[in-house]
Amino acid sequence: MKLSAWRAALRIARRDALRAKGRSALVVAMIALPVLGVTAADVTARSGQTTAQERATRLMGASDAYLSAEHPGWRVEQSPDLTSGYTVLSQKGATPVPTAQEAARAAEPLAQLVREALPAGARLVPIEPPSDTVGTSTASGLLPVQTSGVDLTDPATAGLVTLRDGSWPRAPYEVAATTAFLTESGLRVGRTTTLAGTDRPLRITAAVEYPGELDARRLIGRPGELAALQAGTTGAEQTGPTASPGWLVSLPGGAGFDWNAVQRANEYGFTVASRAVLADPPPDGAVPLYRDEPDLLNRDEAAGLDQATMLGTVVGMALLEIVLLAGPAFAVGARRSRRQLGLIAAGGGDRSHIRSVVLAGGVVLGGAGALAGMALGAVAVAAGRPWLEARSGARFGHLALEPVDLLAILGIGVLTGLLAAVVPAVQASRQPVVAALTGRGTVRPPARWFTLLGAATVLAGTALALLGATSGARTRVVTLGSMLAELGLVACVPFLVTQFGRLARFLPLGPRLALRDAARHRGRTAPAVAAVMAAVAGAVAVLTFQQSSGVHDRSAYVPSAPTGAVSLQVNTLDKADLRGTVERALPGLGRRADLNQVAYGTCDNKPGSFCGQVTARTSAANACPALTGHPDDAWAVRISPAEAQRLLATDPRCREGKAPSYPFGELIVGDATVLHNLLDTDAPEAAKALAEGKAVVFDPGLVTDGTLTLGLLRYGATGPEGNTSTTATLPAVLVKAGTPVARAVLPPAAVTRAGLVLGSAGSVWRPEQAPTSEQMQRATAALAGAGTHSSLSVERGFQAGNDDVMVLGMAVAASVVAVAAAAIATGLAAADSQRDLSTLAAVGAGPGIRRRLSGFQCAVIAAIGVVLGALAGIVPAAAIQRVQNLASVPSVDPSGVIDLGTHALAVPWTSLAALVMGLPLLSWALAAGFTRSRVVLARRTD
Repeated sequence: MKLSAWRAALRIARRDALRAKGRSALVVAMIALPVLGVTAADVTARSGQTTAQERATRLMGASDAYLSAEHPGWRVEQSPDLTSGYTVLSQKGATPVPTAQEAARAAEPLAQLVREALPAGARLVPIEPPSDTVGTSTASGLLPVQTSGVDLTDPATAGLVTLRDGSWPRAPYEVAATTAFLTESGLRVGRTTTLAGTDRPLRITAAVEYPGELDARRLIGRPGELAALQAGTTGAEQTGPTASPGWLVSLPGGAGFDWNAVQRANEYGFTVASRAVLADPPPDGAVPLYRDEPDLLNRDEAAGLDQATMLGTVVGMALLEIVLLAGPAFAVGARRSRRQLGLIAAGGGDRSHIRSVVLAGGVVLGGAGALAGMALGAVAVAAGRPWLEARSGARFGHLALEPVDLLAILGIGVLTGLLAAVVPAVQASRQPVVAALTGRGTVRPPARWFTLLGAATVLAGTALALLGATSGARTRVVTLGSMLAELGLVACVPFLVTQFGRLARFLPLGPRLALRDAARHRGRTAPAVAAVMAAVAGAVAVLTFQQSSGVHDRSAYVPSAPTGAVSLQVNTLDKADLRGTVERALPGLGRRADLNQVAYGTCDNKPGSFCGQVTARTSAANACPALTGHPDDAWAVRISPAEAQRLLATDPRCREGKAPSYPFGELIVGDATVLHNLLDTDAPEAAKALAEGKAVVFDPGLVTDGTLTLGLLRYGATGPEGNTSTTATLPAVLVKAGTPVARAVLPPAAVTRAGLVLGSAGSVWRPEQAPTSEQMQRATAALAGAGTHSSLSVERGFQAGNDDVMVLGMAVAASVVAVAAAAIATGLAAADSQRDLSTLAAVGAGPGIRRRLSGFQCAVIAAIGVVLGALAGIVPAAAIQRVQNLASVPSVDPSGVIDLGTHALAVPWTSLAALVMGLPLLSWALAAGFTRSRVVLARRTD
């Protein structure tokens, strides 16, 4: 078609859009909303991708490089940007043998190595990387924190952290604290905090944040100050932080730290993050690490391919959603403009001219929607920037508006508008001229072959998603199969809508009219139903997968004690009154159960002494065959899934379950109070057995003829005997434990008679009400003040974390999209049903019929879509679940319990019920509430 004809078509489309402002606004909104989301996601992602200079500033401040002493004196290899997270030594093997040159360098002082490794005239500013966590005082008690050391007043450190309040530390024992630490600790600038085990208060003079780690809990002091303070309390052998020392390097005259200088530093055992190298990295062939470890490059390429696949899937589904929503709007527009299109045909226009007019409408409205969506998306990111940065845990480098990306998004918006107008354009070009001029439309039943094709596609997609999960590219196959199944259901929607229409005769007037209108105008109803289905299917898939993961995590959770119990674990060498300290800090704990551990010999380094280990022995007759040939102290044995299924089906000694946890050890020495407080059992026979000197056993595989066999392993022995093993037996009874956190409880008298050694393991209390977080902080602070290595905890049961928040977010997102799709379809139905409403008013229908009809029209679309979406969403969830199960490796623990590691498919019935019942009701309420009840009579035009 000629260019002049396209210009005319665009003018007609623009005027038609301005004349039908309501319908045009709906189309623009449908296209603008997804474009807004894509634009917001793109701007957010681009803003989060810091430039090389921004990354360098966050790592090395205003200096030229960051130097770290990984292996002083050795030759190391590194990637240009250190993104791999590790470096490798040039020597291979578990125990590399240094060359003579490397051995000589390793013997040199660190300061001399630094001078030889760096260019002449380099200025160094020492910086201590974050240390391991250490407790520090807070407003409520004690909180773990990292420490670091650097002179923040030095110009070379500008950009490392951002000052939010106060001033930089300048005097001794002044520190800067991150805002995350201040928020959680209840402290503020001007207050003091004291590291656990020290008596030196640290004055907080500044509130700072790391731009790339907003949630870091850290104290920053002057170089060496906090490290020396910790070394004085943790032992003379510790002289500084566990991480390698580092320096900020500034070169004279603005000379950059190039790749050759980096490789020279590698020769001396230093890794370097260089500002110049980050901005202009060398080719892969010039990086020795990539030559020696080519898998690093392949891994990066595979990760990029997975990201591209995921991005393509998301964009493809977004396009499908927009086309499904915008398609009926163009169909309604074409029907309401059919007289105008008929005049074009009557005046000599052919089918291509009619198609061009409808397609031009897609271009005009698609372009308007894309422009509006892009503008709103950028404004939304700018307005929500603080919230987005807080959620991501890092500040944006800058607000990035990439012209290429925005042009691509604009093209996507125009393309989707054009695609949405294709089917209405073809339908409009095929309508008879006389029917178009008279305004009479024809209703054709859905093609049977199209429905059969859709059903076959559903079956094929489901089979591909479920059975194809065993292939190599599992994620892609599952995604493809799920999309095919969903598209097959979309093809079946017109037939299903027709079948639902047959139920109309059983319903009252309002829903009967709505259901018949939906079945009669399938071209408008089916795409809207498909859009609701697609939105709900995605939500159901995520909800089902999340529910299955939550059920698995809950079943795999192993408690350390009965819910609400307070446990104190102590070191055998601790002599302080730790139990009294806890009871004074937490009054009302109730009766205490003291636990002891059992050992074979002692480690006192005296002549003839030895260390030994005591384990529970499973007899060969009671042992699961998977454990045959493995040592008694092997914690778990991995087996194949097929072998696990065979053993569970044929051997009763092997039973399915979760591997237990033994926080105080598998063998505990104590009295009947231990049975109640830790094992949650009050069986009379158990208390009686302990009183009679018998062991109480909870693992059936350990008891043979009423006895428990203990394995005694003697190691570290002085003398010719070396490591030896023997056994001891105790009378035992078998009891079932409420919380199986031990394999057996041994009576103290019987253990002593067997020649074994007792050592303190801790205590357990079972208060009527579990202590609060603030109470636990105070108790932890009291224990830290005693200078011990004890650990205090409270068993609060399985904690779901943020899964519930995610589930709620998905339900809200699905509700918004589904209600929006149903509301848009209802608005189109109202615009397309003016003549029907006028006829109803003419025959005496009341003024509320319009409101009720609109409400039921919206509810019908939402109900059909949500039912189909609930069914469609199970397919991808089941397929992903199958992928996880195929990747799991079963294991057998020493008690013969086989943990398959699989996830059972758990359907979120509560969430499904809320979606299936709540969305139609919500759609009905919104549509009925926002529709005018007064009917405007229109004159006849034919």
